[in-house]
Amino acid sequence: MTINNTSDAKSLYEAIAEDYDRHMEKTGHYAAQKRILDMLENKIQEPVLDLACGPGFILSNLAKKFPAVIANDFSKPMVELAIKKVGNKVIFYNFNAENITLDTKFKTVLCSNLFYYIKNRPKALKAWAELLSDKGKLILIEECPFVPAESEEMNPHRKKLMSVIDPLSLEQTIKILTDSGFTLEKQVSTPIDKKHNLYGLIFEIKN
Repeated sequence: MTINNTSDAKSLYEAIAEDYDRHMEKTGHYAAQKRILDMLENKIQEPVLDLACGPGFILSNLAKKFPAVIANDFSKPMVELAIKKVGNKVIFYNFNAENITLDTKFKTVLCSNLFYYIKNRPKALKAWAELLSDKGKLILIEECPFVPAESEEMNPHRKKLMSVIDPLSLEQTIKILTDSGFTLEKQVSTPIDKKHNLYGLIFEIKN
């Protein structure tokens, strides 16, 4: 599948920020994300970059435990929702995660519900590798198999959503990362519902 232009995904998530936030809460996605974070917490080190913070659920949990957290999202309405959750504890950026560049190096770069939307994944992974400090970790959090959003909030947006997303199997995701110079260090999972699971994958750059 060819993913549409990144601007299509940006316009979608600028339009549906509040609906998306409510959907994730009501359908158990946020609860699953919290369980994944708990399982990976001992591997997370500061400073931390949340590459696509969205409405800020994961970000708010990170900010409670780690003082040195930076957030990014290309959707300003998403950032506005995230700011309501974390206040002035976090510095925010508004870059396209596919080609983000920052002067800071991070011990942990976290990528949640983002990888399926990336148009040029090798390019993005190269950019993310540049953000990592020595022995830094890249954490991917994605659902598998991907199930189209089903809720009162997201049903009106489902067709548009499916036009900007390119879901991968777990095996495909891991292969893309390993082909780009990463090695899988840890893998955990938890059910979202009876149809699909949420996975947390920790990668490190190969020496």
